[in-house]
Parts: sequence; structure tokens; C-alpha cells
Amino acid sequence: MPRTLLSTLTAAALLITLAPSPAQAHTITGAPAALRTDGKTDPLGTDLAPPQLSWRDTRTGHVAYQIQAATSPAKLAHPDLWDSGRVRGTDISARYAGRALTERTRVYWRVRTWTSRTTSTAWSAPAWFETGIKDWKAQWIGNEDWQLSTKPVTPVVVSLPKQTARFVRLDVSKLGLPLAEQPLDSKNRAVMTGGFPAPTYRLQLAELEVRDSATPGVNLAEGRGKNITVSETQTIRKEWEPALLADGTALGYQSAAHDSPDASIQVTLDLGADKTFDRVVLQPRKDTLTADGRTANFPVDYRIETATTDVWTTAATVRDQPTPEAWLPEALPVFQKRFATRSTIKTARLYVSGLGVYETKLNGRRVGDAVLEPGDVDYADQVPYAAYDVTKALGRRNTLDIAVGNGTANALDHKGRYRKFAKQVSDPQVIAQLEITYTDGRRETIATDPTWKTALGATTVSSWYGGEDYDARRENPATWENAVPAPARGPLTARIGEPVKIVERLPATRLENSVFDVGRNIAGFPEIALTAPAGTTIRVYPAESLNSGHVDQSISNVGAPIWDQFTSKGGTQTWHPRFTYHGFRYLEVAGLPEGATIEVAGLRTMGDYDSAGTFDTDNDVLDGIHRLTRRAVEGNMQSILTDCPSREKLGWLEQDHLAFDAIARSYDVRPLMDKIVRDMVDAQESSGLVPSTVPDHTSLAGAYRDDPNWGGALVLVPWQTYLTYGDRDILERYYPAMQRHLAYLQGQTARWVNGVYDYSLGDWITTEKPAMPKAIPGSTGVWHIADGLSKIATVLGRETDAATYRTTADSLANALWAKYYDPATGLFGGGGQGATALALDIKAVPDSERPGQLQHLIDAIEAKDNHLIMGEISFPSVLQVLSEAGRDDVIYKVATQTTSPSLGFQVKQGLTSLGETWDGGSGQSQNHFMLGALDAWMQRRITGIDQKSGSAGFRDLVIAPAVSGGPASASGSFLSPYGRIATAWTRTGDRIRLTVTVPPGATAEIRLPGLTRTVGTGTWTFTARSADA
Repeated sequence: MPRTLLSTLTAAALLITLAPSPAQAHTITGAPAALRTDGKTDPLGTDLAPPQLSWRDTRTGHVAYQIQAATSPAKLAHPDLWDSGRVRGTDISARYAGRALTERTRVYWRVRTWTSRTTSTAWSAPAWFETGIKDWKAQWIGNEDWQLSTKPVTPVVVSLPKQTARFVRLDVSKLGLPLAEQPLDSKNRAVMTGGFPAPTYRLQLAELEVRDSATPGVNLAEGRGKNITVSETQTIRKEWEPALLADGTALGYQSAAHDSPDASIQVTLDLGADKTFDRVVLQPRKDTLTADGRTANFPVDYRIETATTDVWTTAATVRDQPTPEAWLPEALPVFQKRFATRSTIKTARLYVSGLGVYETKLNGRRVGDAVLEPGDVDYADQVPYAAYDVTKALGRRNTLDIAVGNGTANALDHKGRYRKFAKQVSDPQVIAQLEITYTDGRRETIATDPTWKTALGATTVSSWYGGEDYDARRENPATWENAVPAPARGPLTARIGEPVKIVERLPATRLENSVFDVGRNIAGFPEIALTAPAGTTIRVYPAESLNSGHVDQSISNVGAPIWDQFTSKGGTQTWHPRFTYHGFRYLEVAGLPEGATIEVAGLRTMGDYDSAGTFDTDNDVLDGIHRLTRRAVEGNMQSILTDCPSREKLGWLEQDHLAFDAIARSYDVRPLMDKIVRDMVDAQESSGLVPSTVPDHTSLAGAYRDDPNWGGALVLVPWQTYLTYGDRDILERYYPAMQRHLAYLQGQTARWVNGVYDYSLGDWITTEKPAMPKAIPGSTGVWHIADGLSKIATVLGRETDAATYRTTADSLANALWAKYYDPATGLFGGGGQGATALALDIKAVPDSERPGQLQHLIDAIEAKDNHLIMGEISFPSVLQVLSEAGRDDVIYKVATQTTSPSLGFQVKQGLTSLGETWDGGSGQSQNHFMLGALDAWMQRRITGIDQKSGSAGFRDLVIAPAVSGGPASASGSFLSPYGRIATAWTRTGDRIRLTVTVPPGATAEIRLPGLTRTVGTGTWTFTARSADA
């Protein structure tokens, strides 16, 4: 018998066995609801892998379910894709297992459940998903002017009489084009002046090369950087240093700033010995573009002098050095296709992507409401595309426009503007495929190719970090050329996470000095509505803080300003950047002429994820900490989880697992976590290393790139995702990559000393002195990876692996205790708060020593007047250890402090989102959620909403609020995979009253002082006597 037929007969037999007879069966109300496909509602444009289908019961739990899938709602009665039959089980999700999915297919599906052998619900309302495409007919296209990846900046070559000399000197008497720079303070940070900066002049070069025509490939100066002396310099370490003139890289040297081009500057190079040469080459930096933003910087009048000893002779004199050809085009490209449709349209789908950030319009209207597409990824590994239903947007005659900015794919350095990194993965380019199906059955495809038209548009500067410039007078280009083919990057893939959208508009209040306040710290776009004459140019400077009546952009590591610039075409126009976003509360406007009017607002952006939780108490400090943390999560929940929207916009990985519950208890982030884990696997090196920032845009070195507390997110985020959403597939899919990461760490033999892993960044942002040895957070990071892999292997049924990883974790914990416990003092790792908490958390402390170490931890906290001085790595551990020991009262004392260092101090200081450090100082980012572990604890312990060990997806609940030592009342909720879990409790005198809502399909064990009960679906109220009585 053929295997397929045998399988069919077996399935049919199973269905016959399970199905009740018609006489026995009956239907009840309360059909399943909240149907999701891979965690999304009716997604358009999915990849072809069988998706996960999930739902929620609305009445009670079930003992069986049935899923049907078809190519139309009408066919669901007799499914042409899949009928699972009645499946025994209490699962609330199942992997699609019907006919193989093909491209461009809309799949409708529904589900019903049985609450007993004979009682079923009605069918749910149908949900759907639609597969995307793989057979792209479209080509990537670009603009001829934007081929920067193959367009070098032309150097200046000064020919000399062939000569032999040891010393070469560049003697400048007149500088070139002016620069547009903000003045810098003594720490090389931009100083805001409230207006446009005056022009300044500098000598700026990447390399000073000495060459001989006989050996043109040899630069005699390279490697002689330490032998360079200059008459003046403004050094910025690793950015502008005299030695960088001869290091063979794109970095270089800059002089001090001058207010006139007339200046005397000398650069002297010692070749180390007499060399023969006949040319000197001045290489500019691509990023040292002058005030026009396009042209490289060269001196105008100068001499080349040479010497063998101390007698200098002039080898060449240059006067009126011509201004070089502009390297950067005058604006970013736009692409356009005009076309006519033939007859009545049945359906139309647009599949589109671009590098770096794109915006699509059809007949003058933006397609969809997503912004900052396609989202941040490693573009060499994947390029997400979006799919849109544009059936109703098409007319008889149509124009499809795509504008593109640089984003992180083309992170150019616009000198005078801030940037975190400069890296070019791709020139600006787009790809689009519009597929039209007519009612008569004909199909038509309109795809990008060199017949599309392109021009330079109205966006004149696009910098992911430094800001965006827009000249409205350029909105309708007069000249269009044919597009050019562009190289493909990573494979095109359907979007995994949800898109970024504008979710709120905050009108601004005007303060002094043309400074506007949107009311709270956000991530998003500054929006202006300007009425001014044509040609009026204004700048908008975003910032999180004020200083002396002006915006203050001097957060750490930002040495240049950030601004957006708009030039009016006359009349009233409303505008915001489209290809970058900022973190800000305040906006300072410069250049507004008398008689012009302006309205300012902030447009808040974030990933389009549903709210999942609520939290409220009668304590303003606790509520304030939750509010600040949630806002910080929102500000950093873009296409990736960033560290901050103002400074780095990078996906630092440690916060994703250290503050996981602060994220997941606030928003339903299952699709986002899927994307983040996929990004980590893309970024993982062949060695198994997982870089600390993902997508991997930067070139960080040492522990900044390779710390187990950061890279370990590859193991810990999937584990926490499984616990929260019950998604076992994420464990199975990425298990080999997790194993490779631990194997990589185990293979770093130089880092292992006496069985401990002696390599890490330490307990980041700790203020403890002395700080704990870095081997302690390094080793606990590896422990959590091994411990997580042991748990994951157990879930996956890999018992041998589970035992191996358990042994690895236990051996590491034992070695750590042996190395850093001092029997003479009874202290571990010096006895600090962080070290003690980490040792207790990973069970490194022997049972006989745990009570003493726990008391020492409490004493160390009380010695600081109930303040924590540890870093972010040990912060979750102290909360976990104290809660497990029944000492939530200590955490309450810490959580309600309002003096520095504490999160309550941030509340009292008026911060509107969580800051980077304990005190939220203005010198750091004011929108960071990496200290969000306290909010995670509050949402778990104050509300009491948790689940039993061994439970996943919040099926087996434990409701045990910390009712002693804290607020007198609290309430909260969490939208779990099974439905809404809610608690509300009050403490009045010696009595506690608790109300609990348990969703269908879940059970809950209620724990209050002197009371333990187990309940099922429904709303329940309990009273108990307070332990404080």
C-alpha cells in the first residue's frame, strides 16, 4: 500500500474513533476568538513555511479542537486545503499541516473546540493569512548619481621633481571651502547656540601619502604616523589624530578651527630615512564634506617642502587649488513608474522593499501606514519586503513613486552632524512588484527595471543619526533619467515583526528661545507646520534635556549635533522627516524669520504591537517607575529593540533578557522576539560568537563585542519567549545555534582560569567600589546559557544534552564559589551587593552558607539606606533572590526610595521615561529600559500574576501577590495566550481582599497568608488575614 494512502486511512480511522455520533453531539455558544497566524492578525505576505495558528477560548477550556482551512470562506464547509479533524488535546495553537502552501495564496481558516466528548463550540469567525512571493520578476534599481560604493573621492596629486629626502612638510597658507560646524566645548561636545553656526575653516585630510612613480603602489608614509608633527590640532581620539594621517585608513587629522581661510598650518612627516619620491598625495575623508554637504575638503594655497636634515627646500608651490568635483549627490533619489490599467481590477498586490529606508506612494497617497520601512536588519543576510493590498488605490491612469533614504544600509558620515557609526552596505536602491489580476482572468505585472524613471528629489541629506534635510522646492523634479540596475543584497524575505507606525501626535508648547516642549520624552518625528516665504530654511534640533534655555544634546559620546532642516516652497506646509527618527522631548527651531509662523508637534513611533498589560497601585513612586519603564520600552520598540533612540539606536542584546518581562508584560511581542532571534542567528559568526549588538552594524572590539551576558540572549530570549507564549517551535528551530554559542565560549581557552570564565564587561553601570572581579559576571553569564540550554533540551526531549548542560552549569557554579569565596571573611567576590546576589541566584552558594549570604546581601543593601549600587547584570538577580527567600519587603524598601541612586529618584526628578543610569542624569540617555527588571518584578510580584514551574504560556497559574510591606492596594492584568489574567487586592487593617480573573483553559493556585486554593476559569474573590497583623 502506498505510504500516502496508508496515512490517509490512518487519519480517517482516527477521526472515526474520536467523533461522537450525531445523536450525542450538541453545540454551545462561545466560539474561539483572537485567531492569530504566527502571532499576527490576518497577515498579508507571509513566507511559505507552515505557520503557527493560535486562538483563545472564550467560554471554558477544551479537550479537543478542529481546524479547517480553505482558499475561500465559502469552501470552509468542505475545506480544500486542510481539515485537521477532531484532535484530542488542550493546545491553543497548532502548526498548519494542510496542502503545501504556494505563493500568492490567501488561506482562510477557522477553529472550533470541544468542552467535552459530546459538546463543541460553534465555529470561530474565519481568519486569514496570505502568502507572499519568491519568484521575483522585479530587479533592484538605483540612480546613476548614487553609485557611491564604487565612486572614490579623487585625491590631489602634487608632482615633484624626483628627489631624495627624509622629511616632507605640507605648509598651508590658505584653507579651502568653509565648514558648517557647531562650536565644541572642552570635551569636544557640540555647544548649542540657538541658530545657524558661523562658517569655520580647517585643514582636514585622511592621508598624507608620499609616493614614487617607479613604485606607484608603495606609500612611503604609511605606518609612519608616530613620526608626524603638526603646528596645531584639534584631536578627537580615534577620529582626528595627527598619527592617523599615515595609518592607511579613512580616518585622519584636523587642525583647529579658524574664522578665516587665511591660516598658517604645517604638517611634518619623518620618513625615518632618506627615501626617493616624486609625488605627494593629499587624500580627503569622504565624511569631511564642506558647508555644501557634498564636496571634500582640500587646502587652496600651500607648499610641499622637503629636507634631508634641517635645511628645507620648496619642492612645489600650489596656488588656487580648484574646488574638487562634488562627491555626494545634491539630493536623494526618487523612482517613478507611470502606467495604465486595462479593465476592471479584481485584486492588486504590491510587494516592495528598499535600501536603506523607503516610502511608497500610489497616485500621490502613501501606501499603508508603516514608516521607516523595511526595518533594521543585517541586509547582507536578509532584506524584508512588505506586501500591500492596493486594489482600491488603483485607477485607470496611475503613478507609483518610491522615495528612498540612507538608513543604516548607507550610514554616511555627514561631518558636522552626529553619527554613531559610518558603514556602507548598499547605495540607495529599491525593488517593487505590482501584480494586478483583472476580473476577466488576465494578469499584469509591473516590476522595477531600468525602464523606471529616477531623479534627485527633495530630501537633500539623509543621515540615520545626524538628521534629515528637505527642500520643498525640489518636490517636482523637472528632469528624469532611466534607472540603473543595482546589485542584490541579502535574500528578500517576508517581514517577521510588526511594522513601525506613528501611534500618537503630541502638540508642543512654546517655551523661550524658540524651544518647544512636546510634554514627555518620546521616540519619533518632529513635525512642523510652517508658513513662510519660499526659500526660508529652518533647522529643528531635538533633545531630551534643556540647558540655559536651549536644547542640550550633550548626552555621552555625542560630539556633534543632530538636526532636521526644512526649506519652504512658500505658503503653509506640514513636514516631518521620513528616513530617520529621534529621541526627544524638546525641539529648538533656528532660522525662523520675522513674520513667519510655525506649529510644532512630536509624532511618536513604535512597533505596532498590542498592549498586553496594566499595572496600578496606591503608591505614586511604584506607579511612576512602571510608567517610566513602559515609556522607555515604547521608545525603544521600533523595528528592533534599541538601547536608546537618541544616541545609538542599536540592538544591545542584554536588556532583551534581563528586562524581558518588563517588555512582554506591557506588549504582545511574540513576533518581535521571533525577529530578534532570527537577527541573532543571522549575526552569529561561524565560530559561534554572537555579537553584543544585533543587527551587527558596528565594529566593536573585545568584551564590547563578545560578552556572554549579551550574546547569551540567543539562548535566554527563546527560553523566555517559550515560557511566556508557549512557543516550543522557537526552541527547536534555533537549538543548534544555541549549542554553537556555548561551544564557542567553552572553546575560548585563554579566558578560562581555574574553571571560571574570566572575561566580561563586568556588572555594567555598577557604582560599587571596588567593583567585583569581571570573572563573576562573565561566569554567571555562561552559567545562565548552560542552565538555559539544559532546560531547553529537557523540553525538547533531549535528555542526554540536558544532563550534559546541567553538569556544565553546576561545575561552573562550584568553581566560581571555590575561587571567590573567602572563608576568613565569609564574603564572596569582595562582599558587594552584586556579587553576592549573582552567587545566590545561580546556586553557587552551598546550602549551609545560603542563610548567611542572604543576610549579608540584606545587610549590604541596608548599609546603603536601602539603595542598590549594583549594575544591570546583577539587578535581576537581587530581585529574584530576595523574592525566593520571601523578602519582598526588602525590595519594597528599595523600590520606594526617592533619593539617588534609585529609580524612584528619577520619578521625583520629573523624568518622563526611564533613564540609562540609576539617577537618570542629563549626561546620559533619558530613554533606556535596561534597568527595567524592577518593573518586571512589580508586574509579577505586586500583581501576583505568575505561573508554576514547568508551565508555559500561563496555563498553570500561581497568584501570590506580595501583600506585605508595600502598597495598601494594587491591581494589574496580563493578556496571556489563554486570555486576560487580572488581579486586584486591598489591605485594610489586618484583612486582605483579592479578586482574581482566570481565563478559559487555565487554572490558578491562589496563595495568600494562611490560604491556598486552586480554581479554574472565572472571577473569584478571596479574603485572608494579613501577615503584618
